Amino acid sequence: MSVDDGAHTVLVVDDEPEFADSVALWLRDHWDVRVAYDGEEAVEAYGPEVDAVLLDRRMPRLSGDEVLAEIRAQPGESGVGMMTAVQPDWDVVEMEFDLYLKKPVRKEEVIEATQKLLSRAEYARELQALFALSAKVGALRARYDADELADDERFERLQAELERVKAQANERLAELDPEEFEEIMSVVDA
Repeated sequence: MSVDDGAHTVLVVDDEPEFADSVALWLRDHWDVRVAYDGEEAVEAYGPEVDAVLLDRRMPRLSGDEVLAEIRAQPGESGVGMMTAVQPDWDVVEMEFDLYLKKPVRKEEVIEATQKLLSRAEYARELQALFALSAKVGALRARYDADELADDERFERLQAELERVKAQANERLAELDPEEFEEIMSVVDA
């Protein structure tokens, strides 16, 4: 499934209605979009079906930082991009966001950031599945000898699924554009 297929849901959160509506308009050609104009609306609008969140930090009553914490406490695997005029400081170390966009932002920037959030979320799910399947295969190999497993249809299906997910994860890694791959590797190698 492509990340630009309309099958994903993006939540845009900003207390400036004109800006939030503009961002939603930019994204509607690509994805299903929800808009929230404050933190409380954002928490209500968020659910496990939301794939990406673009979140302002400075909002009255419930700040973007508080919304982020509430979102992360709920079920779901959404990528979250902070889209804000707030300069990042050491407080970002404790925050569980995936991207940080400094306002003012351009349409192309927002679309590209959203694509990255969706792509990374899909890749993360594939990696989680890969680790879970690897753990199952490893546990069965530790329990049974190779001859017992060689003739077991359940184990064959499990291994086939592991190979499929591994190939899918490798494919996703190969799909990253060179700039994004370099960005990931620079952080990993640092």
